[in-house]
Amino acid sequence: HGASGDFDILENAAVCSTLEEALEGIDHWCATAMPNDMNRERPKWDFAAPRKHFEKILSDRNKFQLDEATQLHESSGIDKYSSSSSRNDANDSEISIAFLFGNERYGMKDEDIEMCHAVLGIPTNPKFGSLNVASAVQLIAYDWREAIGGYEV
Repeated sequence: HGASGDFDILENAAVCSTLEEALEGIDHWCATAMPNDMNRERPKWDFAAPRKHFEKILSDRNKFQLDEATQLHESSGIDKYSSSSSRNDANDSEISIAFLFGNERYGMKDEDIEMCHAVLGIPTNPKFGSLNVASAVQLIAYDWREAIGGYEV
């Protein structure tokens, strides 16, 4: 059993062979990675604070078609931005965003992170290089929900 009301998610799930196939048609891809990875040396990513990044996305969605990331990713042959980005309402839910999480021990592959538009980092104690993946998912999902309007308490 999963979370309450999650049956539609499971019924609509698809199994894909590649990350590109899984993310086809998604406007914006966000990798998640630990700023302090104790398991391996990594390239120095430009980490974005999740909530600030989400606010930036929502404040200027049309920028994504002309964004520098588009130019950087043209050589990959992957079209990561939708061709129709005429969204005016900041709380409009038409933008599609994907959050990618790796496993708890090793995280995401560097090549998968490089394909994404942003690398989200959750600040943690530098002595502990990882979060439980369920906790990371909850934190990112909460910040996204708050960015698009949240719920009344």
